[in-house]
Amino acid sequence: MKGLEFRCVAVLGVTAGAVPFTRKVTPAAVDALQHDSDLLRERCLLFVACTRAREALAVSWSGEGSPFLPEAS
Repeated sequence: MKGLEFRCVAVLGVTAGAVPFTRKVTPAAVDALQHDSDLLRERCLLFVACTRAREALAVSWSGEGSPFLPEAS
């Protein structure tokens, strides 16, 4: 999706159990450096999805939101 933009974007299912995708994140106990790198990659994927919107962005989740989402104030 590099370079593509859309007028409106909806990013759905941004829950704690889905983002980051746990099967793609190396456990910290196995390799702490790789774990941090994997989390950064997952965060970047969410960032890219959200920055494709030119005019409107909707992010939704059910239950507990992803730890990558900012705290609601």
